Amino acid sequence: MLKNSKVWRLLIGLLSLVVVLVVSQAATPAKAATTHNGADFTTSASVTNGPDFKHVDTIDIQYNLNFGNTPIHDGDTITLDFPANLRGKTPGDTFDVIDQDGTVIGKAVVSDTGVVITMNGALEGKTNDKLTLNLATKYRGDDYGEQNVVFPLENGGSSTSTINIVKDEANLSKKGVIQDNGTIKWTILVNRQEVDLENLKVVDIIGDNQELIEGLTVSNAHWTSKTQYQREKPALTEGTDYNVTYNGSTGFDVKFTDTVSNLIAIDYYTKITDETLTNSGYKFRNKAVMSWGGGTGDGKYSEQANGSVSSSNGNSGSGSGDVNETDEEDPDEDTGTIDVDGGTETDEEEAAREEEEAKEEAAKEADKDANKDANQNQAAKEKAAKKAAAKKAAAAKAKAAAKAKRVAPATATQTAGTTTTHNTKLPQTREANATTASLMGVTALLVTLGGAWIRRRF
Repeated sequence: MLKNSKVWRLLIGLLSLVVVLVVSQAATPAKAATTHNGADFTTSASVTNGPDFKHVDTIDIQYNLNFGNTPIHDGDTITLDFPANLRGKTPGDTFDVIDQDGTVIGKAVVSDTGVVITMNGALEGKTNDKLTLNLATKYRGDDYGEQNVVFPLENGGSSTSTINIVKDEANLSKKGVIQDNGTIKWTILVNRQEVDLENLKVVDIIGDNQELIEGLTVSNAHWTSKTQYQREKPALTEGTDYNVTYNGSTGFDVKFTDTVSNLIAIDYYTKITDETLTNSGYKFRNKAVMSWGGGTGDGKYSEQANGSVSSSNGNSGSGSGDVNETDEEDPDEDTGTIDVDGGTETDEEEAAREEEEAKEEAAKEADKDANKDANQNQAAKEKAAKKAAAKKAAAAKAKAAAKAKRVAPATATQTAGTTTTHNTKLPQTREANATTASLMGVTALLVTLGGAWIRRRF
């Protein structure tokens, strides 16, 4: 009974050791993702529109990246900083980075200062990975005139685009923002130059695939910088400060009762009537016309502003990679040697015959290659023929030498070649497989030692 108890304690101890080894290996963290500085791989970058911009205009920029031999793994991040005098047009915007087949290879997030792309495993195992990013930005400063936009490039280089910031002399502007509930918030800025406007009237015309939602908010406003303004509270009162006439679902007219000398902001909403257009990149458009002055002719003035909004924020990315290739030669179809004469030739005769056959075979192969490529030069064919002949002759000589040592004729069997497929997953996967094999070896060793100990004891 005592001996059985010891045996069980020994087996339990061995099993516990194996479990500890397995659990400790499983708890080993996977290889951490890599954060790449996009500038280290940027081959070119520039402003793609302009060159004249108002402070409110969108400045489109493009980056081209090439990672060469640097692999891109699942979870890796690529960070690109905007030039110092540009800012993200839509901080918080996210968009997919896709390859030429439409497969998503990463997701990008735009901030005020740049963009971060988190890659997935779609480029795993590929080399020469490339990315092209198109991003929408705004000018960060308040100054005017020509400005240099400097992009850092690989190897410490740089690329410079020159833009020209001009004054916005318009007295009327309009913009829209798509909301999460399927509506668009439109804002009309009236009297941007803050001059005295008598008999001011604003007519708004709704574009296609929208319906007006009745109800306006009209507010006095003031500029806080050259590009930013602030609404004043409380809002103006309909029937006292202005009157509105709705033209069904297609627009409205607003008439102000007194002379307007300051900035006015008019906010209202439209409903998107075709929901399939919301995420399609379709541009929803509206038009506003402001008129003022007395009488007709020279006494009456007007100005028009067109607004548009798209579900696309102007940010996009695409990428590609090359499938890994090898320079190794294809394995020979014949992996064995065939004795064709049944042992009747002498070693010298057989070697001479096989050498001649090798030359003939090489010549045939060279002719075949020439048919495939009519432009192949003669020097390349001769080189290929010599290489094949030398290879065949060497094999023949080796065979003759081996045959000379034989006491009796033998027949060698031709066997099919075999191809071993190795695990091509991530390095940590290969390490895990190797570790599993090691653990199995340790387990077998421990069991063997335990068995030997038991036999000695009992």
